[in-house]
Amino acid sequence: MSIEDFKLSSVKNKTILITGSSRGIGHALCEKLLSMNNSVIGTAKNIEHLNSISVINNDKFFPIQLDLESIDSIDLMVAEVKKGFDKIDVLINNASILGEMKTLEDYNYETWKNVININMNHQYYLTKNFLPLIKNSKKGSIINVSSSVGRFPREKWGAYSVSKVGLEALTEIFSQELKEVNIIVNSVNPGGTATDMRREAYPDEDQGQLPSPIDILPIFIYLASDDATESGMKFNAREYIGSMEF
Repeated sequence: MSIEDFKLSSVKNKTILITGSSRGIGHALCEKLLSMNNSVIGTAKNIEHLNSISVINNDKFFPIQLDLESIDSIDLMVAEVKKGFDKIDVLINNASILGEMKTLEDYNYETWKNVININMNHQYYLTKNFLPLIKNSKKGSIINVSSSVGRFPREKWGAYSVSKVGLEALTEIFSQELKEVNIIVNSVNPGGTATDMRREAYPDEDQGQLPSPIDILPIFIYLASDDATESGMKFNAREYIGSMEF
């Protein structure tokens, strides 16, 4: 099955958990997947930032507070989800922070540790703790949101680049270890997209020339579907822009 042959009807009635749902790609994913008749669990550090989604989709959207800096917060979130759901069909690890755009020599070590924890260590911890629910799905999918600097490390991207390199490795290892239990695990590099994080990294860039978060959703929607069978793959979202009609 290729994305060109894929039918949107194969992404419905699923339970989907998306971290970092308050803005950018996570927010766009929430709204699109909700519009396709899925139940979506969305997380944000400040749960009030999810109100705009909740008002429109109050019967299918389940907002939960999550501070990825804190293991205790992850534990509380996992426990809350397990109380309300007996399975998760799709986990999208979207939340991350940029950190500092500095040389390694000048990088603040406390910032370094925080970026590595949020973008890699705690993504692993969250995924590990949700595996029992994902295994309850008839067909599970884990989608890790990566970056070009996770595949081709670049100067002054520091901890962010290192964290995404690690996330790519986690993707491959989880893919190998879960292949017998019908769970696919893939990474997606969004590429340059008009988001707040992109603006933080490139404050002088004209975002009007970039794809919007909605534009880059096709590969995410495909990987959330029953049709996707690929695992351990590194996808580039911009290659699939326009490949399906929403």
